[in-house]
Amino acid sequence: MDSDSNNHEIAALPSVGISETLGLLEVLDDHGGRQKKYTLAQELSMETEILLATVKAAEMFAFIDTPNKEISLTELGKEMIETEMNIKKQLLLDQIRKIDLFDKIKTCLEETEDQRLEKDDVLELIQKWLPHEKAEDQFETLINWGRWSEFLGYSTDDDYIYLDQG
Repeated sequence: MDSDSNNHEIAALPSVGISETLGLLEVLDDHGGRQKKYTLAQELSMETEILLATVKAAEMFAFIDTPNKEISLTELGKEMIETEMNIKKQLLLDQIRKIDLFDKIKTCLEETEDQRLEKDDVLELIQKWLPHEKAEDQFETLINWGRWSEFLGYSTDDDYIYLDQG
Protein backbone atom coordinates (compact mmCIF):
# COMPACT_ATOMS: atom_id res chain seq x y z
CA MET A 1 0.00 0.00 0.00
CA ASP A 2 3.01 2.30 0.28
CA SER A 3 3.41 2.80 -3.46
CA ASP A 4 6.24 5.25 -4.09
CA SER A 5 7.07 4.23 -7.65
CA ASN A 6 6.31 7.73 -8.94
CA ASN A 7 7.95 10.06 -6.48
CA HIS A 8 7.30 13.21 -8.52
CA GLU A 9 5.02 15.94 -7.24
CA ILE A 10 1.36 15.30 -7.93
CA ALA A 11 -1.33 17.89 -8.45
CA ALA A 12 -4.04 18.43 -5.88
CA LEU A 13 -7.63 18.00 -6.98
CA PRO A 14 -9.69 21.18 -6.95
CA SER A 15 -12.54 20.85 -4.45
CA VAL A 16 -15.44 21.03 -6.90
CA GLY A 17 -17.93 18.50 -8.13
CA ILE A 18 -18.51 17.27 -11.64
CA SER A 19 -21.82 19.15 -11.84
CA GLU A 20 -20.06 22.52 -11.40
CA THR A 21 -17.55 21.56 -14.07
CA LEU A 22 -20.27 20.51 -16.51
CA GLY A 23 -22.18 23.71 -15.72
CA LEU A 24 -19.12 25.75 -16.67
CA LEU A 25 -18.90 23.88 -19.98
CA GLU A 26 -22.59 24.56 -20.67
CA VAL A 27 -22.20 28.29 -20.01
CA LEU A 28 -19.15 28.46 -22.26
CA ASP A 29 -21.06 26.65 -24.99
CA ASP A 30 -23.92 29.16 -24.64
CA HIS A 31 -21.36 31.90 -25.37
CA GLY A 32 -19.96 30.31 -28.51
CA GLY A 33 -17.32 28.26 -26.72
CA ARG A 34 -15.29 31.09 -25.18
CA GLN A 35 -15.62 33.79 -22.59
CA LYS A 36 -13.45 36.24 -20.65
CA LYS A 37 -12.77 35.03 -17.09
CA TYR A 38 -14.03 38.18 -15.38
CA THR A 39 -17.23 38.25 -17.47
CA LEU A 40 -17.88 34.63 -16.63
CA ALA A 41 -17.40 35.25 -12.90
CA GLN A 42 -19.94 38.08 -13.01
CA GLU A 43 -22.46 36.13 -15.06
CA LEU A 44 -22.31 33.02 -12.88
CA SER A 45 -22.47 35.02 -9.63
CA MET A 46 -19.91 32.56 -8.35
CA GLU A 47 -17.27 33.27 -5.75
CA THR A 48 -13.91 33.76 -7.43
CA GLU A 49 -12.35 30.90 -5.45
CA ILE A 50 -15.03 28.45 -6.60
CA LEU A 51 -14.81 29.65 -10.21
CA LEU A 52 -11.03 29.22 -10.21
CA ALA A 53 -11.34 25.71 -8.75
CA THR A 54 -13.97 24.84 -11.37
CA VAL A 55 -11.74 26.18 -14.16
CA LYS A 56 -8.80 24.18 -12.76
CA ALA A 57 -10.89 20.99 -12.73
CA ALA A 58 -12.08 21.55 -16.32
CA GLU A 59 -8.44 22.14 -17.34
CA MET A 60 -7.32 18.92 -15.61
CA PHE A 61 -9.87 17.05 -17.70
CA ALA A 62 -8.75 18.90 -20.88
CA PHE A 63 -12.31 20.21 -21.36
CA ILE A 64 -11.11 23.82 -21.59
CA ASP A 65 -8.05 25.89 -22.45
CA THR A 66 -7.25 29.16 -20.70
CA PRO A 67 -5.19 31.32 -23.03
CA ASN A 68 -4.57 34.79 -21.57
CA LYS A 69 -7.69 36.02 -19.77
CA GLU A 70 -10.07 33.84 -21.74
CA ILE A 71 -11.60 30.42 -21.19
CA SER A 72 -12.17 28.31 -24.31
CA LEU A 73 -14.07 25.08 -24.70
CA THR A 74 -11.97 22.30 -26.28
CA GLU A 75 -13.36 19.75 -28.73
CA LEU A 76 -13.39 17.23 -25.89
CA GLY A 77 -15.28 19.70 -23.69
CA LYS A 78 -17.85 20.26 -26.41
CA GLU A 79 -18.24 16.50 -26.87
CA MET A 80 -18.67 16.13 -23.10
CA ILE A 81 -21.74 18.36 -23.00
CA GLU A 82 -23.30 17.15 -26.24
CA THR A 83 -23.21 13.42 -25.67
CA GLU A 84 -25.39 11.02 -23.68
CA MET A 85 -24.66 10.11 -20.06
CA ASN A 86 -22.85 6.78 -20.59
CA ILE A 87 -20.46 8.42 -23.07
CA LYS A 88 -19.94 11.35 -20.64
CA LYS A 89 -18.92 8.85 -17.95
CA GLN A 90 -16.51 7.14 -20.36
CA LEU A 91 -14.99 10.46 -21.46
CA LEU A 92 -14.48 11.47 -17.85
CA LEU A 93 -13.05 8.04 -16.99
CA ASP A 94 -10.53 8.39 -19.82
CA GLN A 95 -9.41 11.75 -18.41
CA ILE A 96 -9.35 10.59 -14.78
CA ARG A 97 -7.00 7.77 -15.71
CA LYS A 98 -4.46 10.48 -16.67
CA ILE A 99 -4.56 12.23 -13.27
CA ASP A 100 -1.68 11.24 -10.99
CA LEU A 101 -3.66 10.98 -7.76
CA PHE A 102 -6.11 8.52 -9.32
CA ASP A 103 -3.25 6.55 -10.84
CA LYS A 104 -1.47 6.28 -7.48
CA ILE A 105 -4.67 5.22 -5.70
CA LYS A 106 -5.32 2.63 -8.42
CA THR A 107 -1.81 1.23 -7.98
CA CYS A 108 -2.28 1.00 -4.20
CA LEU A 109 -5.65 -0.72 -4.63
CA GLU A 110 -4.15 -3.24 -7.06
CA GLU A 111 -1.40 -4.02 -4.54
CA THR A 112 -3.88 -5.07 -1.84
CA GLU A 113 -5.16 -8.61 -1.65
CA ASP A 114 -8.84 -7.66 -1.79
CA GLN A 115 -8.33 -4.50 -3.88
CA ARG A 116 -9.84 -2.33 -1.15
CA LEU A 117 -8.46 0.47 0.97
CA GLU A 118 -9.92 1.75 4.21
CA LYS A 119 -10.80 5.45 4.20
CA ASP A 120 -8.25 6.15 6.96
CA ASP A 121 -5.49 4.51 4.89
CA VAL A 122 -6.45 6.59 1.85
CA LEU A 123 -6.43 9.76 3.95
CA GLU A 124 -2.96 8.83 5.22
CA LEU A 125 -1.69 8.30 1.66
CA ILE A 126 -3.20 11.59 0.48
CA GLN A 127 -1.59 13.43 3.40
CA LYS A 128 1.75 11.87 2.50
CA TRP A 129 1.47 12.70 -1.21
CA LEU A 130 -0.14 16.13 -0.76
CA PRO A 131 1.09 17.39 2.60
CA HIS A 132 -0.07 20.98 1.98
CA GLU A 133 -3.66 20.01 1.19
CA LYS A 134 -6.56 19.05 3.41
CA ALA A 135 -6.68 15.27 3.04
CA GLU A 136 -10.42 15.09 3.76
CA ASP A 137 -11.19 17.60 0.95
CA GLN A 138 -8.99 15.65 -1.46
CA PHE A 139 -10.70 12.42 -0.43
CA GLU A 140 -14.17 13.88 -1.00
CA THR A 141 -13.21 15.09 -4.48
CA LEU A 142 -11.52 11.78 -5.26
CA ILE A 143 -14.72 9.93 -4.34
CA ASN A 144 -17.00 12.41 -6.13
CA TRP A 145 -15.07 12.24 -9.40
CA GLY A 146 -14.25 8.55 -9.01
CA ARG A 147 -17.86 7.50 -8.47
CA TRP A 148 -19.22 9.75 -11.22
CA SER A 149 -16.82 8.26 -13.77
CA GLU A 150 -17.25 4.75 -12.35
CA PHE A 151 -13.51 4.57 -11.65
CA LEU A 152 -13.92 4.06 -7.90
CA GLY A 153 -16.59 2.79 -5.61
CA TYR A 154 -16.98 3.73 -1.98
CA SER A 155 -18.75 1.80 0.73
CA THR A 156 -20.12 4.37 3.16
CA ASP A 157 -21.20 1.60 5.54
CA ASP A 158 -17.73 0.11 5.88
CA ASP A 159 -15.63 3.19 4.91
CA TYR A 160 -13.50 1.65 2.15
CA ILE A 161 -12.83 2.38 -1.52
CA TYR A 162 -12.44 -0.10 -4.35
CA LEU A 163 -11.90 -0.08 -8.10
CA ASP A 164 -15.22 0.07 -9.92
CA GLN A 165 -13.82 -0.96 -13.29
CA GLY A 166 -11.23 -3.26 -14.82
